[in-house]
Amino acid sequence: MNNRPGKGIKKAVEPIRKIKDIRAIKKILADKPRDLLLFTLGINNGLRAGDLLKLKIYQVKTLQIGDLIAITENKTGKKNILVINKPSFDALQNFLNNTEKEDDEYLFSGRKGNDPITIPSLNRLIKQWTSTINLKG
Repeated sequence: MNNRPGKGIKKAVEPIRKIKDIRAIKKILADKPRDLLLFTLGINNGLRAGDLLKLKIYQVKTLQIGDLIAITENKTGKKNILVINKPSFDALQNFLNNTEKEDDEYLFSGRKGNDPITIPSLNRLIKQWTSTINLKG
């Protein structure tokens, strides 16, 4: 399945606005610590997907609620901030307690090797999550 719009076509992306939809997705991801962390960090921070996917274990392992990580955006080269709030912290701790990853591994690695999951793979995951709760757009 092709996940990309044709050349020159811009596709509008809408955030998930309703709390009930966010809770429903978190509920279906409850037994998938990696995906729950990815979703939680994604909705609680203004980072692009590619920048989230580049995070490594050592960058987040010791973070506490209220901590910040300065991230250089891949696309723009500008600095952006990842903030660890309570939901992000809880999802992070849940993930770290359920993984045996080494500090130098990507936080969101795929099944093959230590590379991070790809943006098209992430888009597929998001479409699965939203279609599971019948959320369109």
